[in-house]
Amino acid sequence: MDEEPEEATVELQVVHNGDVETIDEATTEVNGTSQSNAALGEELAGSVLNHDGLSASDFKAEEDSSTTEKNVALRLKLTVNGVSGASETDLNVVMRNTEADAGVGGEADGEVVTEEEDDPDDDPDDGPVAEINVIVEDINAQLATVDPVGTIEDTSDETIGALIDEIFTQVTAEIEAQAGVEYDVSTPAEAREAAEDASLPPIADALNNAADAVEEIATLADYTIDDGSTGDSGDDTVAEINAIVEDINARLENVEPVGTIEDTSDETIGALIDEIFTQVTAEIEAQAGVEYDVSTPAEAREAAEDAPLPPIADALNNAADAVEEIASLADYTIDDGSNSGGENNESDAVAEINAIIEDINARLENVEPVGTIENTDDGTIEDLVAEIFTQVTAEIEAQSGMEYDVSTVAEAREAAENAPLPPIADALNNAADAVEEIRSLANE
Repeated sequence: MDEEPEEATVELQVVHNGDVETIDEATTEVNGTSQSNAALGEELAGSVLNHDGLSASDFKAEEDSSTTEKNVALRLKLTVNGVSGASETDLNVVMRNTEADAGVGGEADGEVVTEEEDDPDDDPDDGPVAEINVIVEDINAQLATVDPVGTIEDTSDETIGALIDEIFTQVTAEIEAQAGVEYDVSTPAEAREAAEDASLPPIADALNNAADAVEEIATLADYTIDDGSTGDSGDDTVAEINAIVEDINARLENVEPVGTIEDTSDETIGALIDEIFTQVTAEIEAQAGVEYDVSTPAEAREAAEDAPLPPIADALNNAADAVEEIASLADYTIDDGSNSGGENNESDAVAEINAIIEDINARLENVEPVGTIENTDDGTIEDLVAEIFTQVTAEIEAQSGMEYDVSTVAEAREAAENAPLPPIADALNNAADAVEEIRSLANE
């Protein structure tokens, strides 16, 4: 267009269901060609409710905090006098309490809510989303041969579920690409189980790291991971324990029955065990006139051995059996007070420490294994710690050619932070974790 028009008309229109209504217009002078810019010189104003067929009730939400949607757009139509044709631009409309904010773009759905909302740009999920995406980036940093896991924009259950699936898919694909070993895992539990049987430490680390990441993501997003169980294992345990309680109550004729439970917390199970022994011994006293003060299965069995009558012995042994079964179902540790001189405590600690050592040795392929221990003396533990760091760093050097000189947990963790490869960092951190756990067990 080479003409030089002198005047143009700008119309503000409402577009709804294909119908167009002009709600305001203005005329402006223009000079130049089609490439020229022209200022309107005045404001256009109006309401979408000026459109025939639209009213405030059309945008009224059904209830507080709910949302209604209408396909409404504001359109700017520019007509240059003396020139054929016109230019049109639609503006997005976001409705709040029948007020509109417009931004240049295509036609969009509008929304109206019955009470003032926060700024729509303030995403309440920004915090969790940002943290989760950091975890995703950490995972991607370890994927060298497969596509990275995609980041997310929200924490809906659908989004998090898909993210978890993608994490396990890409991590196992990376393992297959690097090691030729296929894994089919979709939950942290399956990943950890596979890690236990992994043929190489880096594979175990990758699977465990994926499980850790998924669990952390689920926590941040308040997402419940479906581990393939029925989802009511806790309820099943409570039901089994309450069945045992009912069996006990069936034998109580002179005292109040033992109460059933609703959960398997340590506090609940501890109180239940106390109540069982209290009511069973009260029943014995009511029937036989013999008093007993027992609070553990060991004490009950010892009292049963000296009981003057078989029914008393049976009652005490039955109570002990019931309590042990309940503790097993609830994964509850009974304090039987039987650690004479602390010898049993030390024996247990030695066994647990040696189990940790075996876990370390399972990852040592090129160096001598760390030796197990027979006691938790200070000298023994210090020698053990030194040997752990020596053998772990020797294994790292054998596998990667990297030398490390660490002798404390702090040094190991610092070295891990600067490690050039994830398997090296994992090995150093695992050694630090093991040493910390060993010291804790030895000090109990």
